[in-house]
Amino acid sequence: MKGVVPERAAAAAVAARVLASLPPHQRYSLASSSEELSSIYGSSPNIKIPEELEEEFYGEEFDPVRHVLENIPSEETDLAYFEEQAAVRLAQLDKISERLSRHVMEHHEEMVKGMNLVRELEKDLKVANVICMNGRRHLISSRNEVSRDLVVTKSSKKKQALLDILPVVTELRHALEMQAALDSLVQEGNFSKAFQVLSEYLQLLESLSELSAIQEMSRGVEVWLGKTLHKLDSLLLGVCQDFKEDGYVTVLDAYALIGDVSGLAEKIQSFFMQEVISETQSVLKTKVMELFSTMQSLKSLRQRQSSS
Repeated sequence: MKGVVPERAAAAAVAARVLASLPPHQRYSLASSSEELSSIYGSSPNIKIPEELEEEFYGEEFDPVRHVLENIPSEETDLAYFEEQAAVRLAQLDKISERLSRHVMEHHEEMVKGMNLVRELEKDLKVANVICMNGRRHLISSRNEVSRDLVVTKSSKKKQALLDILPVVTELRHALEMQAALDSLVQEGNFSKAFQVLSEYLQLLESLSELSAIQEMSRGVEVWLGKTLHKLDSLLLGVCQDFKEDGYVTVLDAYALIGDVSGLAEKIQSFFMQEVISETQSVLKTKVMELFSTMQSLKSLRQRQSSS
């Protein structure tokens, strides 16, 4: 509504708000029939009372007083207009109330059944709410229990994996210990024991052949065997140069464990031949040097005799 609201319109609005705030039983005690309205506002045969309210009255946030005030014509400012509008609205309220009461009474049984159903539904909803809360609590408890079980299962799997690896790691450690023992035995000159350990060491490497580290250790065995045979040959050569029974027995036992007795015989023959040749050359060299020294002495003696 544009402009200033008339004082009578404002008063009517206040009255309408008061009526709207009254309880239904007090509101019905007010004059609302056609005869009572006529006695209050006078008879107006030309007033047409609509059977239904306008559609906007059924809006969720609709304000009827504001609607009436906003739709007051600017030229209607006398009391008769507002009394007429009040009579129309009260008559509408009377008809709608009668229709609603009749409708309620006609469907009273259905309404009671509906209310009972609503109460039962409310009980069922409360029970369902309790069940849901208990179910949620059980689900949380089950989830926590499953989480703990998963942690235990994961730890058990890790433990089992470590237990499965443990024998392999133990064998690897034993292999490293045997490798160190091989070097130590060779340094001590205990070749027989070294070759005995070598046999066990090779069997152990064969059982772990699937591991990549074993390939490197196998190549290390070839290097170790080459160095050990070289030291054994040096010992054999020393025995051929200066025979010692202990050294000869050590070499003989070592080659017997290797299984190369024929190779040992060839090496003994070769080393003795080398030693004989070397000794012969040394003796010949000594004799030649002695002969040369004697000839030099004779030559010097002759020269002194000639000069005298």
